[in-house]
Parts: sequence; C-alpha cells; structure tokens
Amino acid sequence: MVSETFQSMLPALIHRIQEASLDSSLRDRLLDALQQFSKPSGSKEGNRVLKELTGFPPSKAVRALMVWGLLANGRSQGNPEELSGARWEEIIRNASNPYDALRHTATPSLLDVGAGDLSFEQELVDHYIPYLRTQRASLTLHAFDRLMPGSRVGGVYHKNQDRERYLQSFSPEELQFKFWGGMSLDTFSKGKGRLPRYTLSTCHAPANPTFAYEPSRVAPEIIQTYLQSSRGDYHKSRYEGEHVLEVSHQGRTLTFPHWKFDILGPLALIRFMAERSRVSILSAIDDEVFWEVLSQLLADNRFRPINTIFTKALLPGIFGEVYKELFTMAVGERKDLSRLANLRDPMPFKIGTKDDLQIPCRFRYVEIRRGAVLEGVPSSFTARQFSRMHEESTPWWVILVTD
Repeated sequence: MVSETFQSMLPALIHRIQEASLDSSLRDRLLDALQQFSKPSGSKEGNRVLKELTGFPPSKAVRALMVWGLLANGRSQGNPEELSGARWEEIIRNASNPYDALRHTATPSLLDVGAGDLSFEQELVDHYIPYLRTQRASLTLHAFDRLMPGSRVGGVYHKNQDRERYLQSFSPEELQFKFWGGMSLDTFSKGKGRLPRYTLSTCHAPANPTFAYEPSRVAPEIIQTYLQSSRGDYHKSRYEGEHVLEVSHQGRTLTFPHWKFDILGPLALIRFMAERSRVSILSAIDDEVFWEVLSQLLADNRFRPINTIFTKALLPGIFGEVYKELFTMAVGERKDLSRLANLRDPMPFKIGTKDDLQIPCRFRYVEIRRGAVLEGVPSSFTARQFSRMHEESTPWWVILVTD
C-alpha cells in the first residue's frame, strides 16, 4: 500500500475490473471508489463505498481487490519487469517506432528525463491514447526537468502550461500524468508518486556539456580548460536574485541556469535510465554527447583514451571502423552496435532491482539510429530545432535494452 507501489498497480487493477464479469453499476461504483481512494487526500464517500461493497475497511478492501484482480489472475503481462530481456529485444528489433513497446503491456508507463516544454509528452499522448483507449489501458506518463519553475533563464525550454493543462485534462482511466520541475537525476528518487520501474525511459537531446564528457575518463581540469577555450569565459553570477551562469561568447554575454556547465557524464545518465526501465531511448543526441556515450558502451579500452577530448579530427583514429560504419549512416538507418564492435560486459556500474539488490548492468542489445526527427515517431521541441542548426551535424539515437 506504499504510494508508489499502489500507483504502479492501480492501472492494472482498473483494467481487470473493467474486463471482469461484474454488474455494470457495481463495476462503475468500484472504479469510482478506487479513483477517490488513490488521491492523496482520499475521500470519505469513496471509503464508504469500498466498505459497503466489500465489507472491509478501505485499506483492507483495496488489498482484497488486489488479491482478486491481480495476484489470483497473474500480473506478468502488466509488469514491465516480467518480460524477459530477450522479449524486449525482439520488440525493439521489430519496431520502426521504439515507443510502440508501450503496446506490449497492459500497464504502459514512460519516464521522460529532461522534459522541457512537454512537446514530446503531447505528441506521445495524441499518438497512443486512441489505441490504448480501445484496449482499456491507462498510460502512466511521468516527466521531470532541472529547470526550476519560475526561473528567469531557460526560455522556451520551460514547461508549456497549456500543454500541461491538456495532459492533466484526461481521466485517470486513460492517462496518469505528472511533471516535476527543479528536479535532477540525484533528486528524482525523492519524488512522490514515481514508479519503481517504467516500461520505457527516454531522454531527448541529452544536455551538452553535462553529458558530453565522462569524468572517469577525462580529468575535471582538462574539461574545464576545454570548455573555456571552446565555449568562452564563464562564471557564476546572479540575475534578479537568481543564481545563474554567465558565458562570454563571440562578444556577447549569454545567461544560463547555474548548473549549465556541471559535468555528470553519460554513465550517470545511462545508469539512471537502466535502473528505471528495461528499454532506454536517447534521441536527437548531438555529436559530442554521442561519441562519449558510444565510448562507454564499447568493450575495448582503446575507445576510452584517458584525458583526451573527442574532437572531430581525432574521432576517425580513435573509433576506426566503427566510425566509418556509423558516419556513413543515412537518416532513418538502423544498426546493431554489437555487429560493429563488442559491447562492454558488464557496464562499470551496478543497478538496483525490485528486491533492493545491486546487480551488474549488461546491455543485451544496443541500436544506433541517425536523424533528429524520425517519421511516425513522437519527438521533442529540441529535436525539431536541428533543422535550423546549420553548424550541427545530423544527430543520433541510441536505444538500449537491459538484460
């Protein structure tokens, strides 16, 4: 009955009640009472109905419904952890749209890391809700962003309030949406209402330079020196009482959130996503972030030269045949990374399980795609900006299936 666990089980329980051979008036009253019970404040009326229909106090009534609706009937279809890694690999290999994995579970859920203006969330909902509605399945869609609501910096990357209201307008039977602002990878675990595990996790245009340099490979002082020379002089300051980062670039002073140049590295992002879903989707990845991500996924240490910044001139020599194969990819093309070079096994970190155990992380399948916006696939605001960024190379996708 812990809040996060209950919220993750509620859609499956609702689905079971909707499909059960119950009198329609009984079914409707049960569903309404459960929805009221699931709200943080609860409801005396909902509690009264639960007791009237089951003969139990509200919490015992819900436990009994879970035993009847979930445990006694099996829950493997609705639990993303119950599908094997081989099955998830098969799903992704056969899907032109990787988000179609949401169609393969009775309790689809997605976590978006760095959600920005919620463009992706609206596209995803418009794309899948009509289908899920016919399946009587509820989509759980959670999203968070480092930008603090109300901040004077960040501009168009703040959440769009009209989109947020739109996403909140759906009934819980169709969509359970939640957005957290001012939240980082480190603080996500403290958020109320999060799920212990999602069907998918996704991150669009992983932040540069935050994820462009791996601290375990490149010393902090080398990263900082390179940022000074390539981005311009920068320092922490205050703007209208808010902590910000000011960067002097080509004769202009640009203002960013104070954490803009904080370096976490790709391993922190990959670990976070692998721990929260069996399928992780990184899209519209710029060149700098992509090659650093790739270096961490491949087995041979030659792809991770110590204290070397991956400049365009050095990439062909460091990545060799892998670089040749990937550089010539056309937009929309897909490649199995393990066919180009051995994958790292295991990854240099452990991930938590539902039993609170820490186990080595291994990716059984890694797919590389080329392009910013792919046909028929929901995309983000940032991805759509690449067509106007004439100095940027065509971006990448990396899709990871955890074993």
